[in-house]
Amino acid sequence: MPALPRSKYDGIQSLRFVAALLVVITHSTFYASERLGAGSDTWHFGEVGVDIFFVISGFVMMISAGSLAGTKDGWKFFGMRRLVRIVPMYWLATTAKLATLVLLPSAVLHASLNPGTTILSYLFLPSRNAEGRIEPLLGVGWTLTFEMFFYAVFTIALLVRAKPIYFCAAILSAAAVGSAFRGDDWPPATVYLNPIVLYFLVGMVIGQWTKDRSVTRLAAWLGYIVALWAIIPLLDGSYTWTDAQGLIRHLAVAALLLAVTAAEPWIGGRIPKPMIFMGDASYSLYLFHPLIAPIVPILLAKIGFPSVPLSIVLSIVVVTMAAALIYRYVERPITRVLQARLPYVRRHKAATIEPAPVA
Repeated sequence: MPALPRSKYDGIQSLRFVAALLVVITHSTFYASERLGAGSDTWHFGEVGVDIFFVISGFVMMISAGSLAGTKDGWKFFGMRRLVRIVPMYWLATTAKLATLVLLPSAVLHASLNPGTTILSYLFLPSRNAEGRIEPLLGVGWTLTFEMFFYAVFTIALLVRAKPIYFCAAILSAAAVGSAFRGDDWPPATVYLNPIVLYFLVGMVIGQWTKDRSVTRLAAWLGYIVALWAIIPLLDGSYTWTDAQGLIRHLAVAALLLAVTAAEPWIGGRIPKPMIFMGDASYSLYLFHPLIAPIVPILLAKIGFPSVPLSIVLSIVVVTMAAALIYRYVERPITRVLQARLPYVRRHKAATIEPAPVA
């Protein structure tokens, strides 16, 4: 039975906030440990928030832009909407990080001034930072490097009038398989050879399922993706417990989004509005929390109260409040102005849900 058309997915919006909050918690534990020197451990589980974000991005692309396939200039509408949604706030956050490096270099521990890296960061292109990691000036921007890669692939699919899910599946699958042969010393441009890109495909498959409700097609696609995730680690001739844990994590993330999407008829309209609002603000929360959260442990250290638990709690509260304000008074107004004035943005009537690129 075909699914009824939807323009809102409250469950997905809420999941965005949960994903961003998981990342914030992980980073808050890291900042507290690093800045207060208390020897506490970083809570790494929150890193799964990035996985959730990637699946959501694939899902939203199918919901909001799938109808552009085969249409004249569809790629222009898609590309412009993505640029308007992502670029302004990322550039603002990157500029804030750059200003901090110039004015208060002692406050930044994992970045340094480098003209080449800075330019590539603004262009969403991969580069190595001062510590040798493939990471832009704004550290969390590494996820946007992958987001923009996915959007570029999706845009090309629309440009050549190919069916997005098949075109993206071919490119993303090749990139995932390529990860088995990529060495640590390979150029930064090869960073896209990573099985994490299959999360985008998972989201696209679930998005397609919301439209055709074909369980057979859903099972076939997910079976194909899971098979890739299971086989790729074997290509280098070994399989470890870490690889098995990774597969379990992939399955859990895919199952989570599928469950939330399937539950939409029951949870839609019942989720508290503040949760939906923070889902809208999740992009600002993700981008700006690394610039704000470290201030908390720094201040606690200065006043002689180096409490790690207090630092973590206050960091989460402060960045959540700051993100709400940034979204309300900066992100939303900028986005609306650009949407109203730039070409190839408003003509296509898409679903109201917009992907929060993350990290």
